[in-house]
Amino acid sequence: MRTRPKETSRSRSRGAKAIDPLLSSTRLLHYAASALLEGTFVFWCMIAWPAFARTPAAHALRERLDRRLFALAWVSLLVAIVSGAGWLVIVASNMSGMPLASALQGSVLGIVLTQTHFGIDWIVRAGLTVAIAICLALQARTRSHAVGWVGLLAASAFVASLAWAGHGAATEDVPFDALHAPADILHLLAAGAWLGALLPLVIFLVQACRDMSSQAVAVARIATLRFSVLGLSAVGTLIVTGVVNTWFLAGSVPALLGTLYGQLLLLKIALFAAMIGVAGINQRRLLPHLADSATDDSLCLQISRRVFGNATIEACLGVFVLAIVGIIGILPPGLHTEPRWPLPFRFSLSEGFVRAYPTSFYASTQPYAAPSIARGAPLYAQNCVVCHGAGGRGDGPLAGKLSVRPANLTEPHLFAHKVGEMFWWIGHGTDNGVMPGFADKLSPDQRWDVINFVLARAAGDLTQHTGSQISTAAAVPLPDFAFEQNGAQNTLSQTLKNGPALVVLFAGHAPRARLEQLAKLQPRLAAAGLHVIAVALHPSTEKNPLIVDVSQDVRETLELFDSPADGGETELMLDRGANIRARWMASGAGGLADPSTLLSDAARVKSIPVAAANHAGHGG
Repeated sequence: MRTRPKETSRSRSRGAKAIDPLLSSTRLLHYAASALLEGTFVFWCMIAWPAFARTPAAHALRERLDRRLFALAWVSLLVAIVSGAGWLVIVASNMSGMPLASALQGSVLGIVLTQTHFGIDWIVRAGLTVAIAICLALQARTRSHAVGWVGLLAASAFVASLAWAGHGAATEDVPFDALHAPADILHLLAAGAWLGALLPLVIFLVQACRDMSSQAVAVARIATLRFSVLGLSAVGTLIVTGVVNTWFLAGSVPALLGTLYGQLLLLKIALFAAMIGVAGINQRRLLPHLADSATDDSLCLQISRRVFGNATIEACLGVFVLAIVGIIGILPPGLHTEPRWPLPFRFSLSEGFVRAYPTSFYASTQPYAAPSIARGAPLYAQNCVVCHGAGGRGDGPLAGKLSVRPANLTEPHLFAHKVGEMFWWIGHGTDNGVMPGFADKLSPDQRWDVINFVLARAAGDLTQHTGSQISTAAAVPLPDFAFEQNGAQNTLSQTLKNGPALVVLFAGHAPRARLEQLAKLQPRLAAAGLHVIAVALHPSTEKNPLIVDVSQDVRETLELFDSPADGGETELMLDRGANIRARWMASGAGGLADPSTLLSDAARVKSIPVAAANHAGHGG
């Protein structure tokens, strides 16, 4: 047998990735410079120019402001170019595994630029820096508002294109993944408009306060009120898109609390909330007075100074927010990191607050599949049988000598426990001190193999009580396994993506009459969405289109779901989640299901909803 089950797609990091200070600081500089570029154009087009248009006499103030904003824009553009180049070299070094100096030589940069999404994004962004530079030069010469608006479009595209350098564009094969990239782009644009325009606002208010003319005060009042509208729009966009991004990248409370990514994200949200709080002071206390102070220059100037102070605080908090963005962008998202639960309790809908462990929300690194179960069986025999017994019923040789009877590992409540908590108990022992920890004997992967074996054996034991009537209640799952059919390799999980399955298990000679009946019925079964997989539990050379070839690991695993008293054949009806919905035995009271029963049951099982794959991939 050449096939092996496809590994479940759980590529989660066990620990936090080391933070690269050079890369994160480079990203901070680049994000800050990019935001300032967008914010400067936003301030020109949406704040300053409309304000000056209503107070045309403030020519001197406008000239001073323009000189400083041009200087700010050119410096930001230069920093963006230098930090962007540095970011590219660091990425090239990380991708190639070569030192920074070596990455600058040879063809490494060319390969990254032309053969990676990141490099192509950087080529586009390089073109945008040229467009922004041309707009700045033309605007300085002509003072044309049209050129300014073109510059705003180019600067906005420059900021939006950062989405392709982060996690947003990498989201795929998860529910609603098409939403993430647009949400990330809007998040970047809103952040650039608000955070990037704060420094121009501060510069503007400083100049207006120094001028102290009635025209300058009037312009400051109008500009501040317009900036308030801009800030409200940006904050609303940031909140909505931030929720979307958090759902895609953190995915769950454990990922927020138990991973470095999630903890930094919470800190970023706290800083953002502080910024909103400071902006709220402006919005609720200062701006209403500013709006009513059109005829009182002294009061207007006093309020503008307070707005200036608050805007400075907001800008400083914004720098910390960008610093966090620079770090978390190079960390694996919370959904790809194993969350280490920091609290001694967790909340359960059925039990309320219950005891929790650091690994409560771990998910198995080993798929619930035949190879893992086959590896777990001998490990269980070596380490667990003496207490839990060969059958897992808590009746091992030492069970009677223990102060607390070992757990019966075949009872239904086993499936109510989180696998992460089983992982903790096997590694560190139980709270009652009777069960020792095996962390020094079993590697993490071996502990997961033991858990998969225990779960499969319990599922097989509970299946003995499954009847021939389709049940929509909670059901135990059949492990995944690989097989070869008519020369093609496949897996149970892959087959179930197309509909439910009837798994026929037989020992000894193949049940030819039954298989021929199913083969004749197959077109109608296939039309009903049902796939038939017949597995010989003992090595067999008998041929039939429905009989699949499997490895010895698969045979040993599926034997857990067979019954010695089944008359030589057991049939299991699986829903699309591999849950066993019905069971028939050749020696059962009603025998095997007739064709009409199979067809009607297939239609019913097909309609049973199965849990969608957790986009976060977390056990919790």
